[in-house]
Amino acid sequence: MVAPLAKGDFEDLQAQGLAPTLEDFDRLNQLAIRLMDGEETTIANFPRVGWAGDVPFHQPTLAAFAWYYGYALHAAANSETEFTFWAFALAHAREPGFFSALKTPEQIEPAVRAWSESIPATHDEIVRACRYASRGFDDAEPAKNGNPQHRASKSAAAENLRRVEEQLVAACAALKCAPSTLMGETQTRLDALCEAAAIELGRPMKRDEARLRAEYDLTLREITLRLKAEKEASERRQAPIQKGEPR
Repeated sequence: MVAPLAKGDFEDLQAQGLAPTLEDFDRLNQLAIRLMDGEETTIANFPRVGWAGDVPFHQPTLAAFAWYYGYALHAAANSETEFTFWAFALAHAREPGFFSALKTPEQIEPAVRAWSESIPATHDEIVRACRYASRGFDDAEPAKNGNPQHRASKSAAAENLRRVEEQLVAACAALKCAPSTLMGETQTRLDALCEAAAIELGRPMKRDEARLRAEYDLTLREITLRLKAEKEASERRQAPIQKGEPR
């Protein structure tokens, strides 16, 4: 995904006669995406959808998290099954009430098996789609051993589920909504909704946008200064030597 902020600044640098590299753009773009994350202003950008063939895998919603950590993980026999359950959760993350009848191993396993056998995509394609849906293109934290496991530790899974439940309770209180109406939202979308509600009520925002913006601006300044220095050095090397000047 290309962030408009990074694209605009990259083009501005070029318009100044500077020569930013693809690495410069990638660095700015990742920071800009972090700054944007949670806005979810258009369906084209947010929530994220990763595609494996013609099968969509959605950015995790509260419903997907709650089902995976509350039920599916306990029914998984190994890490490969854990990933299949995770992919299944992302594939159905936006279907209201989809997981309500999938709570026991006897209910979960046949449903996931039938779904996985019907997917017209390779395992690698599904892994890439799920990784993008879950984390986007930010590679600051690379996957371990190429296997996108999701909290195999039972204690870590319980803690993750507790945090999801706490976020849901806080969002329900802030937005005056029933839990069922918010289960199809992503965590970043809920943060954005709660921030908007806080602004309306005159409360400060929780997300540290000032810090994220400062990180982006400082990075842009660092890149700009480096490019200007490189340009000046190049111009000095190419300038003709005037008569009487030392060679």
